Amino acid sequence: MRLFSFFEKPKHSVAFSMDNGFLRYVSLMRTKEGIQVMSHGSEYFGSNVITLESEIEDDALFVSKLRTLIPSIDFGEGLPEANIIIPDHQAIMFHTHIMKESAQQMNDIIVDHLKTYCEAHDLLSYTEYVCEYDIILETSFGYDVHVTLVPKNYANHLARLFKQAGIKIAHIETAHHAVASACLDIPRGEGLVLVSFGKEQTSVALLHADHLVSHELVPVGEDALYVTIERFLKVDRAYAKKIIERHGILQTHPDNGLLGELHLQLNPIVRSIDRQLVIVGQSPYKTVGERFTTRTLIVYGEGIHVKGLVPLLGDLSHLTAKELDVWAGHTEDRAPILNMHAAEIVKYAEALSLALIYLK
Repeated sequence: MRLFSFFEKPKHSVAFSMDNGFLRYVSLMRTKEGIQVMSHGSEYFGSNVITLESEIEDDALFVSKLRTLIPSIDFGEGLPEANIIIPDHQAIMFHTHIMKESAQQMNDIIVDHLKTYCEAHDLLSYTEYVCEYDIILETSFGYDVHVTLVPKNYANHLARLFKQAGIKIAHIETAHHAVASACLDIPRGEGLVLVSFGKEQTSVALLHADHLVSHELVPVGEDALYVTIERFLKVDRAYAKKIIERHGILQTHPDNGLLGELHLQLNPIVRSIDRQLVIVGQSPYKTVGERFTTRTLIVYGEGIHVKGLVPLLGDLSHLTAKELDVWAGHTEDRAPILNMHAAEIVKYAEALSLALIYLK
């Protein structure tokens, strides 16, 4: 799936993502030794510029801050050009089934489905969205189709601000789809839970193959864990971090009450996983003709370095929890990524994934 493909594929590949008020970037180039990370960085723009929902509050300040980043980003030769991640909560995704028709008739049928869907869910007119659809299975009756809608205003607003800063946007992609396409290898007929654990918010999604079938944004992140320790033990942030580094979140402190409080902070994430599994599992998933099931939880994001977080989420959700492995579905030659620490690879997973997709 490619929402936008305005230009030819670049020799360099640069991608941006927005996460909990941060703007992250990764610049890649393929060399004989492997995939070279030419530059990467993370800049906190502040909630007065980028909200937690990744809305741009102050256009002028956003453009000004973005311009200051440009000298530190290696765009290769020519004018600066990049790809950008759209947060999943800004997109609308659903599945539908259409009869076998010619290409033109198929487009007309998709439009009819979009009209019906937008009316049924009290959304804007279908003409207000950028639409992309994938045929994910052909049956004797027709096609199972995965549809993605991104509000044109949101996408055009981002592209316009980047252009004002001097950067052409070549491709726009949704977050979890980029990660699934570049870093995950999910066999057809299987699903998994994908959790991006951020500084102040956590994104929880269900994936079937590389298609997003459910998604929620949970207002819990790394900060909530540290605040809980600070309040419970009456210590400052530096000491709270030392406690996590020393004991990990599973055995945070001899005081069991603190561990219980930390469990309570993570419960909204676990409830989101359970809720989505129940909702999706109640109806047959057409692409494989069976109910959605999964036993795997993949975790990445800025808060991934919290010691013990991944196994604890696995214990609480009763799933096999793993840290994201960018190699699992990466390029065929699996060339090594140079000049980037493993912890940063997971932290920059969304921007890195999108850059990998277009690194040709």
